[in-house]
Amino acid sequence: MNKTISVLLGMTCVAAAALCSGCGTTAGVRTTRAPLESVENLVYLDAVAARQIPCESLQAERLASGRTRVIGRFYNKRNNTAECQVKVKFKNAAGDVVDETGWMPFLLPRREVVQFDHTSLSTDVKDFTLMIRAAK
Repeated sequence: MNKTISVLLGMTCVAAAALCSGCGTTAGVRTTRAPLESVENLVYLDAVAARQIPCESLQAERLASGRTRVIGRFYNKRNNTAECQVKVKFKNAAGDVVDETGWMPFLLPRREVVQFDHTSLSTDVKDFTLMIRAAK
């Protein structure tokens, strides 16, 4: 009987050790974050644009037609013209993109505030993401 208990106890200890070998560690565990464009209204795709072309204001308004207009005001801190590109993704209540523009040129004269605005084609828009990057 003692031999049977010893074998069962030994097997239990081995199983417990195998189950707990990773307890308390996060090695090998990956966490994923949602892309910024799914959670933020403004996404800078490069650090240079973020530093040199800050956004003064960003808002959306619902037009009488039911479409959504996005308006952003950006300030060019540089001493020369800033050549950028902007893209707008309009999303429905579920977060799915229902309207998306291509990359559009956006020029900001030196040391000036420039307004960007774009209107969605869809009336199902509930949210948006404006993306900006330095021109290539």
